[in-house]
Amino acid sequence: MIGDVANLDQLASATASVVSDGPAAGCRALDLRVWEGIDVRLLPDRGFDPGAAWFRGVPVGWTSAVGERAPLDRPRDMDWIDAFGGGLVATCGLRNVGAPSEGHGLHGAFSHQRAREVRVERAVEDGAVVLRASATIAEVSALLDVHLEVQRTLTTRTGQGRLELVDVTRNRGAAPEPAPVLYHVNVGAPVWSPGATLSLDARATHPRDEAAVAGAASWGRAPGVEPGAGERVFEHEVAPGAGGWASATVTSPAAGIELTLRWDAATLPRFHQWVHPAPGIAVLGLEPANCSVLGRAADRSAGRLPILEPGEERVTRLEVLARALDDPGRPR
Repeated sequence: MIGDVANLDQLASATASVVSDGPAAGCRALDLRVWEGIDVRLLPDRGFDPGAAWFRGVPVGWTSAVGERAPLDRPRDMDWIDAFGGGLVATCGLRNVGAPSEGHGLHGAFSHQRAREVRVERAVEDGAVVLRASATIAEVSALLDVHLEVQRTLTTRTGQGRLELVDVTRNRGAAPEPAPVLYHVNVGAPVWSPGATLSLDARATHPRDEAAVAGAASWGRAPGVEPGAGERVFEHEVAPGAGGWASATVTSPAAGIELTLRWDAATLPRFHQWVHPAPGIAVLGLEPANCSVLGRAADRSAGRLPILEPGEERVTRLEVLARALDDPGRPR
């Protein structure tokens, strides 16, 4: 197939642009499109997070009512939620995850950082055309000597429903720094709709509060839209499989696809689930993390706050895999 085309753009293209209208006006975008793979819109001015994404024309992420918008300059308290556009992945951290804590707002400020050194490489590997996009994202506070830096790489390819995300996080500051992180992977309709199921190898499940307790018996089934419903949050103790990777799979008869999230449990040992079935929301959040969702003070008190020493680095990895239910033999 590759030898039959005059220009690889026919099979795999990367298009950079600047949004000209609406709440995201002036923000950069990078659209990766691949034949028979996962197409994804990357957002360099929102932490280089994957925004909208599709597999064979089916939207596999979730877009909130906010949609794409520009980053906030200094998000505090609950500001994060007002600028939460959804997207396939919204990265939470790097200095706080969950409830506002110790002067840091809900879910931290990572997704409001503007990436630099954005670049794309295209290569032919094992008969597929591979697009590999990378960038540098930093959280810096000169007065507090905080300098956390992330080298992020995202990869998609032709012929496979497979999107890979690899982050190398370094503490370039002179002092130990808390560095919690959570990958807020968001799935909406038509994938997360009545009839869809979530499966994972959970050794135990912990509802966050009474609202979650009420839904504890049905966390693995898409509830459909429920007027007046609130959010439900669970933490699952997921058993890693081969190679130390854990996984969670959404099977959607309505969309005709299966969507699997895999992550390296060595550096992302915790897993949270967010379900919000209210009208106009109807979302499932799959959230590999190295921390709780209670904020850094709670993790510090529990002796579980992730810390990076000066010069230390960590590598976190996750993959989103998609396949058509009527094509079970296709490589994933």
